Amino acid sequence: MADLEAIDPKRTALLVLDMHRDVVADDGASKDSGAPEHAAKQNVVENIKTLLAAARKSGTQVIHIHHRKGKGARPHGNMSRMFRGLRDGEGFDAGTRGMEVMPGLETQSGDIAIEKERASAFAGTELDVVLRAMAIDTLILTGAWTNFSVESTARYATDIGYRVIVANDGTSSISDEWHNAAIGYALTWLCEIAPSAEIAAAL
Repeated sequence: MADLEAIDPKRTALLVLDMHRDVVADDGASKDSGAPEHAAKQNVVENIKTLLAAARKSGTQVIHIHHRKGKGARPHGNMSRMFRGLRDGEGFDAGTRGMEVMPGLETQSGDIAIEKERASAFAGTELDVVLRAMAIDTLILTGAWTNFSVESTARYATDIGYRVIVANDGTSSISDEWHNAAIGYALTWLCEIAPSAEIAAAL
């Protein structure tokens, strides 16, 4: 159970990961994966909106993590099945409708936006430097997919000393099974897990 009473908004950041149309919308590149249906079942967009409103009211830093295709001759490398798929498949192209964030989750004044090319929001990005410069030591994770970007970010963050809180209804995957593979197993040891409404109230 998360000790949500102990959250200090001034030392906390709310991360919104990969909430692009190509990831979770029913007209995006992942439309046949089950992701749109699971995002709708989780009410993930509305739950993140609730957390965004609470974060902005309390002074919690909002950070948007946007995925992008790698650039150059060997974007993403060629060893991982997932990154080969992103490299060679359709969608996830900068400047397209698919890379727009879901309505209501747009970046606002005072927010920070960071681009990544890997699953973890920390891999190859300036995120850790930004957080430490702002004396942030607690992260609230939301977004998609729970058992990819969210779990990878949570594992990396806890390894390097951050407290991590995961909004269990502010994240989604392609099915309950995939979502619960993250929420119900390893992350229960690494993170605090709570519903969005409880986190918002604590902020």
